[in-house]
Amino acid sequence: EHLGRIAPGAMATGPAAAFLEPRWPTPIRRGTVGGGSVRTGAADWPLPPPLSAIASPRCDEREPFAGRFRSGACFAAPLLCALTSSSSRRVRRRAAALSRRLLGRVRRHATRDRLQDTEIRAAMQLPPEALEIVPGEEVAVGRDSRIDLRGTWLNLFRNSAPYIAMFRNTVMVFHIPGHLLNDTRSAELEGLLGDITLCTLLGVKPVLVVAIEGRILQRATAEGLGGEGGAPVTLQSLPYEDDVLRMVKEEVGIVLAELEGVLGRLGRYVQGRRRSVGPSPAVEKAADADDEDETSFHVYASSMLVSAAPFRTTDGVAGGLLGRVYKVDVQQIRRRLQDNDLVVLMPVGTCAGGDVRCVSSEQLATEVAKQMKAAKLVFFTRGQHFVDTRRRGLPVATIQVKDASEWVKYAKEKPEILQDELARELLSYVELLIEALASGTRRGHLLDSMQGSLLQELYTTDGRGTLVSQDLYDGLRLADASDVGGILGLTMPLVEKGLLKKRSGYEVERSCSSREMFVWKRDDQTLGCASLECFDDAPDMAELGCFVVSEACRGKGHGTVLLAYIERVAVLQGLRTIFLLTTQTMQWFEERGFRSTSVDKLPECKRKSYDVTRSSKVYMKNLDEIPSSVMERFSFVEVDTLE
Repeated sequence: EHLGRIAPGAMATGPAAAFLEPRWPTPIRRGTVGGGSVRTGAADWPLPPPLSAIASPRCDEREPFAGRFRSGACFAAPLLCALTSSSSRRVRRRAAALSRRLLGRVRRHATRDRLQDTEIRAAMQLPPEALEIVPGEEVAVGRDSRIDLRGTWLNLFRNSAPYIAMFRNTVMVFHIPGHLLNDTRSAELEGLLGDITLCTLLGVKPVLVVAIEGRILQRATAEGLGGEGGAPVTLQSLPYEDDVLRMVKEEVGIVLAELEGVLGRLGRYVQGRRRSVGPSPAVEKAADADDEDETSFHVYASSMLVSAAPFRTTDGVAGGLLGRVYKVDVQQIRRRLQDNDLVVLMPVGTCAGGDVRCVSSEQLATEVAKQMKAAKLVFFTRGQHFVDTRRRGLPVATIQVKDASEWVKYAKEKPEILQDELARELLSYVELLIEALASGTRRGHLLDSMQGSLLQELYTTDGRGTLVSQDLYDGLRLADASDVGGILGLTMPLVEKGLLKKRSGYEVERSCSSREMFVWKRDDQTLGCASLECFDDAPDMAELGCFVVSEACRGKGHGTVLLAYIERVAVLQGLRTIFLLTTQTMQWFEERGFRSTSVDKLPECKRKSYDVTRSSKVYMKNLDEIPSSVMERFSFVEVDTLE
């Protein structure tokens, strides 16, 4: 009855005096908050103890009740002051309870208010008297103890270093599938784009091809465009009309804007500083050259990078909105990649007459990889992957183009595969990867889009998905009597230099007849050879000998492929250990899993024939330590290209 009513919006703004609409008989004067009381006109209401602790004696004479309330206080202190002096017992009791709650809030913040700047600085400094020098503990220097001491991250980091160096400044094409774009704020999409951003920081030149066909078809269905007679809406069934074109342009703009926002945020997070995102004009880059280093990047997207042509069926029927890839501006993409831009391609192209057509995003990614001779073309699946039923359903880490082509023929004759949507999707990806690898792309990858999968696939030996590669073992086979001359011609220069033990023609021919010699031939030229000799007194061991690669092929990965082939043959024969004797190439074999050992570990018959005068080092490798699929994958990943 004393204060009148609370004005509308009282909980949103202003000091306490602005909340009250006074109805006093005398005009309200400019009051102050302080001294334990609030003066309003003729009335003088004493503040109870809790409220006197809340009020702060800082007032502003320009505004009624403009005093500052301490941390945790409520703007309604003057209102509570009036209620505690009310004639109603119920009102006074509820006001006292509210006052106690306000006092509890103030007490919770009391410690924070009393903390001084000097105390904060002192707590964050390291005083010299707190430092002490202690002797280091004696720890074992073995490999296992080193892992326990420093963690497994150290080995992972060291093992990834060769791949980081190998993939620096290489072009990789990533296809972003449509199921990730239904929600551009999903954690799965952000995780994948974060991995791609990190690859950019490690020196990869990425080209992203975004699949927006699913979003276009969903919106067309919702707006009733196309799909007459209850048939499902497809790009081929969508009419080439203004409403359809407007809808396509809107979806392209929406997706592109959202991707730029996500990539910009992730780029700043990965690099730890501000990065520029958006179109990257050369003028702006020249002006900011002092602030930008070579690791910064921009997101570049343009509709002029892809030219399309209308799609027509074999009988000449037009394909509606659907088009086909006619040309890709490779030179412009290369210039942008050299400027550290992240290029984003939308599956929309312009025809010669200015018409806009939608093209298949998968086909666009394949064409970009083919024309740019990309190092990798990566398709992200929805989790489906290959397994080998011969190996108890283990995932297939590597598949050669020849085997992939045979599977495509096999799958097209199986109705159960063609009727499965996920299997059909994987089948189309494999066909496109075969097409890309036949035109110069070095590797193809199939893996899921889970966060971290891309990094594991690119920068670890065992990988995550399935690697599709050229037929590296093409030309490798068991040697026969017709190969003796080529093998002797390959080994003779090394024998003359004292790098290889001399073998007569009879010894080489005997190794060929006993199926212990392997040869690598291309166009009647001998590229390499190796022998795998078994022993009766050590049935699970074999000697790797006569391991030679032609001089023209050295340094290109042929030796790694030859070694991987021999190791696979050894595993198929049931061998567990292979060893070799060498005097010059110790480091090369150590990098591939061989460990130095003593002569006593050799089979007895080999120890008797050991040539002490050569002082050859003995190296052994346990084939059980690494699965054969991983060894094969390592050889496929390590080899850059074979001419």
